[in-house]
Amino acid sequence: MEKAFEVQKQVRDNAKTVQSYMSDLLNWETEMKRKEAAINGQYEQDLPPVRSKIKKDKPLVAKKKQDKRISASDYQAWEKFDADKACKDVEIADIGLASLDGKMSQQVKQEKLREEAQYEKERGNTFVKQEKWDEAISCYNRAIELVKDDAIYFANRGFCYLKKDSLHQAEADCTEALRLDPTYVKALQRRATARERLGSLRSASQDLAQVLQIEPHNSAARKQLDAIRARMGTKGTKSKSSPLSTPMMEAKPVSPKCSEQKIVQVSNDVTEQQEPIVDTWREGVGEAITVLKPVKKPPHLRSKRQLKTIPIHEIQLGKTTEKLLSHLNLIENEVNHPAETVNNESNKTGIVNDKGAGDISSPESVKLISEAVATEKDVQKLVAPVNSVQFMSQWKYLKGQDEVRSYYLSIIEPSRIPSMFANALESDVLSELIRALHDHAPSFRHRTVAAYLTALTQVKRFSALAMFLSAADKRHLKNLLEYCRNEEKCSEQDIAELTEKYEL
Repeated sequence: MEKAFEVQKQVRDNAKTVQSYMSDLLNWETEMKRKEAAINGQYEQDLPPVRSKIKKDKPLVAKKKQDKRISASDYQAWEKFDADKACKDVEIADIGLASLDGKMSQQVKQEKLREEAQYEKERGNTFVKQEKWDEAISCYNRAIELVKDDAIYFANRGFCYLKKDSLHQAEADCTEALRLDPTYVKALQRRATARERLGSLRSASQDLAQVLQIEPHNSAARKQLDAIRARMGTKGTKSKSSPLSTPMMEAKPVSPKCSEQKIVQVSNDVTEQQEPIVDTWREGVGEAITVLKPVKKPPHLRSKRQLKTIPIHEIQLGKTTEKLLSHLNLIENEVNHPAETVNNESNKTGIVNDKGAGDISSPESVKLISEAVATEKDVQKLVAPVNSVQFMSQWKYLKGQDEVRSYYLSIIEPSRIPSMFANALESDVLSELIRALHDHAPSFRHRTVAAYLTALTQVKRFSALAMFLSAADKRHLKNLLEYCRNEEKCSEQDIAELTEKYEL
Protein backbone atom coordinates (compact mmCIF):
# COMPACT_ATOMS: atom_id res chain seq x y z
CA MET A 1 0.00 0.00 0.00
CA GLU A 2 2.79 2.39 0.85
CA LYS A 3 4.36 1.72 -2.52
CA ALA A 4 1.08 2.59 -4.29
CA PHE A 5 0.86 5.92 -2.39
CA GLU A 6 4.41 6.75 -3.39
CA VAL A 7 3.63 6.07 -7.05
CA GLN A 8 0.53 8.31 -6.92
CA LYS A 9 2.51 11.09 -5.22
CA GLN A 10 5.23 10.86 -7.84
CA VAL A 11 2.68 11.10 -10.66
CA ARG A 12 1.10 14.21 -9.08
CA ASP A 13 4.50 15.83 -8.68
CA ASN A 14 5.37 15.12 -12.27
CA ALA A 15 2.08 16.59 -13.45
CA LYS A 16 2.68 19.77 -11.43
CA THR A 17 6.18 20.09 -12.87
CA VAL A 18 4.91 19.76 -16.43
CA GLN A 19 2.10 22.19 -15.75
CA SER A 20 4.42 24.83 -14.28
CA TYR A 21 6.86 24.37 -17.19
CA MET A 22 4.12 24.87 -19.77
CA SER A 23 2.75 27.95 -17.98
CA ASP A 24 6.24 29.49 -17.90
CA LEU A 25 6.66 28.75 -21.59
CA LEU A 26 3.34 30.41 -22.45
CA ASN A 27 4.22 33.46 -20.35
CA TRP A 28 7.58 33.72 -22.11
CA GLU A 29 5.93 33.50 -25.53
CA THR A 30 3.44 36.23 -24.61
CA GLU A 31 6.23 38.48 -23.34
CA MET A 32 8.29 38.02 -26.52
CA LYS A 33 5.32 38.86 -28.72
CA ARG A 34 4.68 41.99 -26.71
CA LYS A 35 8.33 43.16 -27.02
CA GLU A 36 8.39 42.42 -30.74
CA ALA A 37 5.20 44.42 -31.24
CA ALA A 38 6.70 47.29 -29.24
CA ILE A 39 9.84 47.30 -31.41
CA ASN A 40 7.85 47.26 -34.66
CA GLY A 41 5.46 49.91 -33.39
CA GLN A 42 2.48 47.58 -33.47
CA TYR A 43 0.57 47.47 -30.23
CA GLU A 44 -1.96 44.76 -29.52
CA GLN A 45 -5.47 46.05 -29.41
CA ASP A 46 -8.09 44.75 -26.99
CA LEU A 47 -10.66 43.66 -29.53
CA PRO A 48 -13.99 42.04 -28.68
CA PRO A 49 -14.84 38.54 -29.85
CA VAL A 50 -15.50 38.12 -33.55
CA ARG A 51 -19.21 37.22 -33.25
CA SER A 52 -20.18 39.96 -30.87
CA LYS A 53 -21.55 43.31 -31.91
CA ILE A 54 -20.90 46.63 -30.30
CA LYS A 55 -23.54 49.24 -30.47
CA LYS A 56 -22.01 52.55 -31.35
CA ASP A 57 -23.79 55.83 -31.07
CA LYS A 58 -23.83 57.74 -34.30
CA PRO A 59 -22.10 61.09 -34.01
CA LEU A 60 -24.38 64.01 -34.05
CA VAL A 61 -23.83 66.10 -37.14
CA ALA A 62 -24.62 69.71 -36.61
CA LYS A 63 -26.71 71.02 -39.39
CA LYS A 64 -25.26 74.07 -40.91
CA LYS A 65 -27.61 76.79 -41.66
CA GLN A 66 -27.24 78.00 -45.16
CA ASP A 67 -26.52 81.64 -45.42
CA LYS A 68 -29.16 83.69 -46.89
CA ARG A 69 -28.58 84.81 -50.39
CA ILE A 70 -27.86 88.49 -50.74
CA SER A 71 -30.39 90.20 -52.83
CA ALA A 72 -29.17 92.02 -55.87
CA SER A 73 -30.44 95.34 -54.65
CA ASP A 74 -28.73 95.17 -51.21
CA TYR A 75 -25.65 97.21 -52.07
CA GLN A 76 -24.52 97.67 -48.44
CA ALA A 77 -24.34 93.85 -47.95
CA TRP A 78 -22.39 93.43 -51.18
CA GLU A 79 -19.83 95.98 -49.94
CA LYS A 80 -19.24 93.83 -46.82
CA PHE A 81 -19.01 90.58 -48.80
CA ASP A 82 -15.48 88.90 -48.77
CA ALA A 83 -14.99 87.48 -52.24
CA ASP A 84 -11.56 85.95 -51.49
CA LYS A 85 -12.92 83.96 -48.56
CA ALA A 86 -15.81 82.71 -50.65
CA CYS A 87 -13.43 81.55 -53.40
CA LYS A 88 -11.30 79.72 -50.87
CA ASP A 89 -14.34 77.95 -49.42
CA VAL A 90 -15.43 76.85 -52.87
CA GLU A 91 -11.88 75.56 -53.62
CA ILE A 92 -11.83 73.54 -50.40
CA ALA A 93 -15.22 72.08 -51.20
CA ASP A 94 -14.09 71.09 -54.71
CA ILE A 95 -10.68 69.64 -53.74
CA GLY A 96 -11.75 67.98 -50.54
CA LEU A 97 -9.98 67.46 -47.25
CA ALA A 98 -8.17 64.30 -48.40
CA SER A 99 -6.13 66.13 -51.01
CA LEU A 100 -5.19 68.83 -48.51
CA ASP A 101 -3.99 66.14 -46.13
CA GLY A 102 -1.90 64.70 -48.98
CA LYS A 103 -0.21 68.07 -49.57
CA MET A 104 0.52 68.40 -45.88
CA SER A 105 2.03 64.90 -45.81
CA GLN A 106 4.31 65.80 -48.76
CA GLN A 107 5.57 68.83 -46.91
CA VAL A 108 6.23 66.79 -43.79
CA LYS A 109 8.08 64.21 -45.89
CA GLN A 110 10.27 66.88 -47.48
CA GLU A 111 11.10 68.30 -44.06
CA LYS A 112 12.12 64.86 -42.81
CA LEU A 113 14.32 64.31 -45.86
CA ARG A 114 16.04 67.64 -45.27
CA GLU A 115 16.62 66.76 -41.63
CA GLU A 116 18.21 63.45 -42.62
CA ALA A 117 20.34 65.17 -45.26
CA GLN A 118 21.45 67.76 -42.70
CA TYR A 119 22.42 64.95 -40.33
CA GLU A 120 24.52 63.28 -43.08
CA LYS A 121 26.16 66.63 -43.83
CA GLU A 122 27.12 67.08 -40.18
CA ARG A 123 28.62 63.59 -40.16
CA GLY A 124 30.55 64.43 -43.31
CA ASN A 125 31.89 67.62 -41.73
CA THR A 126 33.11 65.58 -38.77
CA PHE A 127 34.97 63.21 -41.10
CA VAL A 128 36.47 66.20 -42.92
CA LYS A 129 37.90 67.52 -39.65
CA GLN A 130 39.45 64.08 -39.13
CA GLU A 131 40.75 64.09 -42.76
CA LYS A 132 38.80 60.93 -43.60
CA TRP A 133 37.92 61.95 -47.14
CA ASP A 134 36.33 58.69 -48.35
CA GLU A 135 33.91 58.49 -45.40
CA ALA A 136 33.03 62.16 -45.83
CA ILE A 137 32.31 61.63 -49.54
CA SER A 138 29.97 58.74 -48.66
CA CYS A 139 28.04 60.97 -46.23
CA TYR A 140 27.73 63.76 -48.79
CA ASN A 141 26.57 61.24 -51.40
CA ARG A 142 23.70 60.15 -49.14
CA ALA A 143 22.83 63.80 -48.43
CA ILE A 144 22.69 64.54 -52.17
CA GLU A 145 20.48 61.50 -52.77
CA LEU A 146 18.02 62.82 -50.18
CA VAL A 147 18.10 66.49 -51.26
CA LYS A 148 19.34 67.31 -54.75
CA ASP A 149 18.83 71.08 -54.74
CA ASP A 150 21.30 72.13 -52.02
CA ALA A 151 24.57 73.67 -53.28
CA ILE A 152 26.39 73.14 -49.97
CA TYR A 153 26.42 69.36 -50.33
CA PHE A 154 27.98 69.51 -53.81
CA ALA A 155 30.57 72.09 -52.73
CA ASN A 156 31.59 70.04 -49.69
CA ARG A 157 31.95 66.89 -51.77
CA GLY A 158 34.01 68.86 -54.28
CA PHE A 159 36.31 69.94 -51.44
CA CYS A 160 36.88 66.28 -50.50
CA TYR A 161 37.65 65.39 -54.12
CA LEU A 162 40.08 68.32 -54.21
CA LYS A 163 41.92 66.94 -51.19
CA LYS A 164 42.12 63.53 -52.91
CA ASP A 165 43.55 65.13 -56.11
CA SER A 166 40.45 64.08 -58.08
CA LEU A 167 40.46 67.43 -59.82
CA HIS A 168 37.94 66.73 -62.60
CA GLN A 169 35.33 65.44 -60.13
CA ALA A 170 35.98 68.42 -57.84
CA GLU A 171 35.44 70.83 -60.73
CA ALA A 172 32.20 69.07 -61.74
CA ASP A 173 30.77 69.22 -58.19
CA CYS A 174 31.67 72.90 -57.80
CA THR A 175 30.08 73.66 -61.18
CA GLU A 176 26.85 71.92 -60.08
CA ALA A 177 26.91 73.88 -56.81
CA LEU A 178 27.26 77.15 -58.74
CA ARG A 179 24.39 76.13 -61.00
CA LEU A 180 22.20 75.92 -57.91
CA ASP A 181 23.68 79.03 -56.26
CA PRO A 182 25.75 81.30 -58.59
CA THR A 183 26.90 83.50 -55.68
CA TYR A 184 28.36 80.70 -53.56
CA VAL A 185 31.90 82.01 -52.87
CA LYS A 186 33.39 78.78 -51.51
CA ALA A 187 32.35 76.85 -54.61
CA LEU A 188 33.97 79.51 -56.81
CA GLN A 189 37.24 79.38 -54.87
CA ARG A 190 37.37 75.59 -54.88
CA ARG A 191 36.65 75.42 -58.61
CA ALA A 192 39.37 78.01 -59.21
CA THR A 193 41.85 75.89 -57.24
CA ALA A 194 40.91 72.77 -59.20
CA ARG A 195 41.20 74.57 -62.53
CA GLU A 196 44.54 76.08 -61.57
CA ARG A 197 45.96 72.65 -60.77
CA LEU A 198 44.51 71.32 -64.02
CA GLY A 199 46.30 74.07 -65.95
CA SER A 200 43.20 76.12 -66.92
CA LEU A 201 44.64 79.39 -65.66
CA ARG A 202 42.26 81.64 -67.60
CA SER A 203 39.15 79.92 -66.20
CA ALA A 204 40.61 79.96 -62.68
CA SER A 205 41.31 83.70 -62.91
CA GLN A 206 37.73 84.32 -64.08
CA ASP A 207 36.35 82.44 -61.05
CA LEU A 208 38.56 84.42 -58.66
CA ALA A 209 37.60 87.70 -60.32
CA GLN A 210 33.95 86.79 -59.75
CA VAL A 211 34.78 86.06 -56.08
CA LEU A 212 36.31 89.53 -55.71
CA GLN A 213 33.19 91.08 -57.25
CA ILE A 214 31.06 89.41 -54.57
CA GLU A 215 33.57 89.87 -51.72
CA PRO A 216 36.01 92.71 -52.54
CA HIS A 217 37.91 92.26 -49.25
CA ASN A 218 38.70 88.55 -49.74
CA SER A 219 42.49 88.58 -49.31
CA ALA A 220 42.99 84.86 -50.01
CA ALA A 221 41.26 85.11 -53.38
CA ARG A 222 43.25 88.22 -54.27
CA LYS A 223 46.59 86.53 -53.47
CA GLN A 224 45.63 83.47 -55.49
CA LEU A 225 44.56 85.64 -58.43
CA ASP A 226 47.86 87.56 -58.34
CA ALA A 227 49.80 84.29 -58.37
CA ILE A 228 47.80 82.96 -61.33
CA ARG A 229 48.27 86.18 -63.27
CA ALA A 230 52.00 86.04 -62.57
CA ARG A 231 52.08 82.55 -64.03
CA MET A 232 50.12 83.72 -67.05
CA GLY A 233 52.64 86.52 -67.62
CA THR A 234 50.18 89.32 -66.86
CA LYS A 235 49.72 91.86 -64.09
CA GLY A 236 45.97 92.25 -64.09
CA THR A 237 45.67 93.04 -67.82
CA LYS A 238 46.47 91.10 -70.96
CA SER A 239 50.03 91.57 -72.17
CA LYS A 240 51.14 91.37 -75.76
CA SER A 241 53.64 88.66 -74.83
CA SER A 242 50.99 86.55 -73.11
CA PRO A 243 50.41 83.19 -74.82
CA LEU A 244 46.69 83.58 -74.13
CA SER A 245 46.28 86.90 -75.91
CA THR A 246 48.63 87.01 -78.93
CA PRO A 247 51.05 84.63 -80.65
CA MET A 248 54.54 84.19 -79.18
CA MET A 249 57.32 86.58 -80.23
CA GLU A 250 59.61 85.09 -82.81
CA ALA A 251 63.30 85.93 -83.11
CA LYS A 252 64.66 86.42 -86.59
CA PRO A 253 67.91 84.58 -87.35
CA VAL A 254 70.89 86.84 -86.90
CA SER A 255 74.16 86.53 -88.78
CA PRO A 256 77.19 85.23 -86.84
CA LYS A 257 78.89 88.62 -87.15
CA CYS A 258 76.32 90.27 -84.92
CA SER A 259 76.96 90.00 -81.18
CA GLU A 260 73.83 91.73 -79.94
CA GLN A 261 70.44 90.11 -79.48
CA LYS A 262 67.78 91.37 -81.86
CA ILE A 263 64.20 90.48 -81.00
CA VAL A 264 61.39 91.50 -83.30
CA GLN A 265 57.75 91.35 -82.24
CA VAL A 266 55.52 89.72 -84.84
CA SER A 267 52.03 91.18 -85.11
CA ASN A 268 48.85 89.18 -85.51
CA ASP A 269 48.78 89.53 -89.29
CA VAL A 270 51.91 87.48 -90.07
CA THR A 271 52.72 87.39 -93.76
CA GLU A 272 53.55 84.22 -95.61
CA GLN A 273 57.02 85.52 -96.50
CA GLN A 274 58.22 85.04 -92.90
CA GLU A 275 57.51 81.27 -92.85
CA PRO A 276 60.68 80.10 -94.66
CA ILE A 277 62.75 82.28 -92.30
CA VAL A 278 61.17 80.61 -89.28
CA ASP A 279 61.73 77.15 -90.76
CA THR A 280 65.39 77.97 -91.42
CA TRP A 281 65.80 79.17 -87.85
CA ARG A 282 64.22 75.99 -86.49
CA GLU A 283 66.66 73.85 -88.44
CA GLY A 284 69.54 75.56 -86.65
CA VAL A 285 71.07 77.24 -89.70
CA GLY A 286 73.17 80.30 -88.86
CA GLU A 287 73.40 79.98 -85.07
CA ALA A 288 73.79 77.31 -82.37
CA ILE A 289 70.18 77.65 -81.22
CA THR A 290 68.07 74.92 -79.63
CA VAL A 291 64.35 75.50 -80.03
CA LEU A 292 62.39 74.51 -76.90
CA LYS A 293 58.91 73.37 -77.77
CA PRO A 294 56.12 73.12 -75.16
CA VAL A 295 55.09 69.65 -74.07
CA LYS A 296 51.43 69.09 -73.28
CA LYS A 297 50.67 66.20 -70.95
CA PRO A 298 47.40 65.37 -69.19
CA PRO A 299 47.48 65.75 -65.38
CA HIS A 300 47.45 62.02 -64.67
CA LEU A 301 50.64 61.51 -66.74
CA ARG A 302 52.62 64.34 -65.18
CA SER A 303 55.49 63.50 -62.84
CA LYS A 304 55.01 64.06 -59.11
CA ARG A 305 58.75 64.50 -58.63
CA GLN A 306 60.03 67.86 -57.43
CA LEU A 307 61.43 70.01 -60.23
CA LYS A 308 65.16 70.69 -60.30
CA THR A 309 66.32 74.29 -60.28
CA ILE A 310 68.52 75.05 -63.30
CA PRO A 311 70.42 78.38 -63.45
CA ILE A 312 69.91 80.28 -66.72
CA HIS A 313 72.72 82.38 -68.19
CA GLU A 314 72.33 84.72 -71.16
CA ILE A 315 74.75 84.02 -74.05
CA GLN A 316 75.15 86.44 -76.91
CA LEU A 317 74.37 85.08 -80.35
CA GLY A 318 77.41 84.31 -82.48
CA LYS A 319 79.59 83.21 -79.55
CA THR A 320 80.25 79.81 -78.04
CA THR A 321 81.06 79.16 -74.38
CA GLU A 322 84.29 77.54 -73.28
CA LYS A 323 82.28 74.69 -71.76
CA LEU A 324 80.98 73.62 -75.18
CA LEU A 325 84.41 73.91 -76.82
CA SER A 326 85.98 71.74 -74.12
CA HIS A 327 83.60 68.89 -74.98
CA LEU A 328 83.86 69.06 -78.76
CA ASN A 329 86.71 66.54 -78.82
CA LEU A 330 84.44 63.98 -77.09
CA ILE A 331 81.64 64.46 -79.58
CA GLU A 332 83.74 64.71 -82.72
CA ASN A 333 84.16 60.96 -83.12
CA GLU A 334 80.43 60.27 -82.61
CA VAL A 335 79.22 62.90 -85.07
CA ASN A 336 81.41 61.72 -87.95
CA HIS A 337 80.83 58.26 -89.46
CA PRO A 338 83.40 55.72 -88.15
CA ALA A 339 83.99 54.24 -91.62
CA GLU A 340 85.21 57.54 -93.06
CA THR A 341 88.92 58.36 -92.81
CA VAL A 342 89.52 62.08 -92.85
CA ASN A 343 92.49 64.01 -91.54
CA ASN A 344 92.29 65.81 -88.20
CA GLU A 345 92.30 69.28 -89.67
CA SER A 346 89.28 68.64 -91.87
CA ASN A 347 87.37 67.08 -88.95
CA LYS A 348 88.02 70.06 -86.79
CA THR A 349 87.03 72.53 -89.44
CA GLY A 350 83.69 70.69 -89.73
CA ILE A 351 82.95 71.61 -86.14
CA VAL A 352 84.96 74.73 -85.30
CA ASN A 353 85.46 77.54 -87.78
CA ASP A 354 88.65 79.57 -88.23
CA LYS A 355 87.53 82.37 -85.94
CA GLY A 356 86.93 80.02 -83.03
CA ALA A 357 83.17 80.52 -82.99
CA GLY A 358 81.21 77.33 -82.25
CA ASP A 359 78.94 76.05 -84.96
CA ILE A 360 77.02 72.93 -84.09
CA SER A 361 76.70 70.83 -87.24
CA SER A 362 73.68 68.74 -86.25
CA PRO A 363 70.99 68.43 -83.55
CA GLU A 364 72.60 65.15 -82.37
CA SER A 365 75.77 67.03 -81.45
CA VAL A 366 73.79 69.58 -79.46
CA LYS A 367 72.14 66.76 -77.51
CA LEU A 368 75.49 65.10 -76.77
CA ILE A 369 77.00 68.39 -75.59
CA SER A 370 74.08 69.06 -73.23
CA GLU A 371 74.26 65.53 -71.80
CA ALA A 372 78.02 65.82 -71.22
CA VAL A 373 77.65 69.19 -69.47
CA ALA A 374 74.78 67.91 -67.30
CA THR A 375 76.79 64.81 -66.30
CA GLU A 376 79.81 66.88 -65.30
CA LYS A 377 77.63 69.17 -63.18
CA ASP A 378 76.04 66.17 -61.43
CA VAL A 379 79.45 64.69 -60.64
CA GLN A 380 80.70 67.96 -59.17
CA LYS A 381 77.68 68.17 -56.82
CA LEU A 382 78.04 64.62 -55.42
CA VAL A 383 78.80 64.42 -51.68
CA ALA A 384 79.45 61.34 -49.56
CA PRO A 385 76.19 60.29 -47.82
CA VAL A 386 75.80 60.13 -44.06
CA ASN A 387 73.04 57.51 -43.82
CA SER A 388 71.21 54.98 -45.98
CA VAL A 389 68.36 57.39 -46.77
CA GLN A 390 70.68 59.88 -48.46
CA PHE A 391 72.52 57.10 -50.28
CA MET A 392 69.35 55.46 -51.64
CA SER A 393 67.88 58.80 -52.75
CA GLN A 394 70.99 59.74 -54.74
CA TRP A 395 71.54 56.17 -55.97
CA LYS A 396 68.04 55.98 -57.46
CA TYR A 397 68.46 59.44 -59.00
CA LEU A 398 71.63 58.25 -60.81
CA LYS A 399 69.93 55.21 -62.29
CA GLY A 400 71.17 54.58 -65.83
CA GLN A 401 74.44 56.51 -65.29
CA ASP A 402 76.87 53.71 -64.44
CA GLU A 403 80.02 55.84 -64.52
CA VAL A 404 78.54 58.46 -62.20
CA ARG A 405 77.31 55.71 -59.87
CA SER A 406 80.79 54.20 -59.68
CA TYR A 407 82.24 57.63 -58.91
CA TYR A 408 79.59 58.16 -56.22
CA LEU A 409 80.51 54.81 -54.63
CA SER A 410 84.22 55.62 -54.81
CA ILE A 411 83.87 58.80 -52.70
CA ILE A 412 82.42 56.75 -49.80
CA GLU A 413 84.92 55.53 -47.25
CA PRO A 414 84.73 51.68 -47.10
CA SER A 415 84.94 51.69 -43.28
CA ARG A 416 81.72 53.76 -43.10
CA ILE A 417 79.64 51.41 -45.25
CA PRO A 418 78.50 49.04 -42.40
CA SER A 419 77.35 51.92 -40.17
CA MET A 420 75.80 53.78 -43.10
CA PHE A 421 73.59 50.89 -44.27
CA ALA A 422 72.91 49.27 -40.85
CA ASN A 423 69.78 47.14 -41.54
CA ALA A 424 68.71 48.97 -44.71
CA LEU A 425 70.72 47.09 -47.36
CA GLU A 426 68.52 45.23 -49.87
CA SER A 427 69.46 42.39 -52.21
CA ASP A 428 68.87 44.41 -55.41
CA VAL A 429 71.05 47.26 -54.12
CA LEU A 430 73.80 44.76 -53.24
CA SER A 431 73.68 43.40 -56.80
CA GLU A 432 73.95 46.94 -58.21
CA LEU A 433 76.96 47.69 -55.96
CA ILE A 434 78.72 44.51 -57.12
CA ARG A 435 78.00 45.41 -60.74
CA ALA A 436 79.40 48.94 -60.24
CA LEU A 437 82.60 47.49 -58.72
CA HIS A 438 82.91 44.98 -61.55
CA ASP A 439 82.29 47.36 -64.47
CA HIS A 440 84.52 50.17 -63.17
CA ALA A 441 87.10 48.44 -60.99
CA PRO A 442 90.00 50.82 -61.90
CA SER A 443 88.03 53.72 -60.38
CA PHE A 444 88.53 52.20 -56.91
CA ARG A 445 92.32 51.89 -56.97
CA HIS A 446 92.88 54.52 -54.31
CA ARG A 447 90.73 52.55 -51.82
CA THR A 448 90.92 49.03 -53.41
CA VAL A 449 88.06 46.82 -54.49
CA ALA A 450 88.88 44.32 -51.73
CA ALA A 451 88.17 46.98 -49.07
CA TYR A 452 84.67 47.56 -50.49
CA LEU A 453 83.95 43.82 -50.73
CA THR A 454 85.10 43.33 -47.11
CA ALA A 455 83.02 46.31 -45.91
CA LEU A 456 79.88 44.91 -47.55
CA THR A 457 80.33 41.60 -45.67
CA GLN A 458 80.26 43.53 -42.37
CA VAL A 459 76.77 44.91 -42.99
CA LYS A 460 74.04 43.41 -40.81
CA ARG A 461 72.01 40.55 -42.34
CA PHE A 462 74.67 40.10 -45.04
CA SER A 463 74.62 36.30 -44.69
CA ALA A 464 70.90 36.32 -45.59
CA LEU A 465 71.47 38.67 -48.54
CA ALA A 466 74.31 36.50 -49.87
CA MET A 467 71.88 33.60 -50.26
CA PHE A 468 69.88 35.57 -52.87
CA LEU A 469 72.79 36.48 -55.13
CA SER A 470 72.15 35.54 -58.75
CA ALA A 471 74.46 33.60 -61.04
CA ALA A 472 75.53 36.83 -62.76
CA ASP A 473 76.40 38.40 -59.39
CA LYS A 474 78.55 35.42 -58.44
CA ARG A 475 80.27 35.54 -61.82
CA HIS A 476 81.07 39.21 -61.24
CA LEU A 477 82.37 38.41 -57.75
CA LYS A 478 84.71 35.75 -59.11
CA ASN A 479 86.10 38.23 -61.63
CA LEU A 480 86.53 40.81 -58.85
CA LEU A 481 88.45 38.31 -56.68
CA GLU A 482 90.72 37.55 -59.62
CA TYR A 483 91.25 41.28 -60.04
CA CYS A 484 92.10 41.61 -56.33
CA ARG A 485 94.56 38.73 -56.57
CA ASN A 486 96.33 39.95 -59.70
CA GLU A 487 96.08 43.75 -59.63
CA GLU A 488 95.77 44.60 -55.91
CA LYS A 489 98.05 41.71 -54.77
CA CYS A 490 95.70 40.50 -52.02
CA SER A 491 96.77 37.49 -49.96
CA GLU A 492 95.28 34.06 -50.52
CA GLN A 493 93.87 34.11 -47.01
CA ASP A 494 91.88 37.29 -47.71
CA ILE A 495 90.64 35.85 -51.00
CA ALA A 496 89.55 32.64 -49.24
CA GLU A 497 87.66 34.59 -46.56
CA LEU A 498 85.80 36.65 -49.17
CA THR A 499 85.01 33.50 -51.15
CA GLU A 500 83.53 31.87 -48.06
CA LYS A 501 81.49 34.91 -47.01
CA TYR A 502 80.02 35.41 -50.48
CA GLU A 503 79.30 31.64 -50.68
CA LEU A 504 81.08 31.22 -54.01
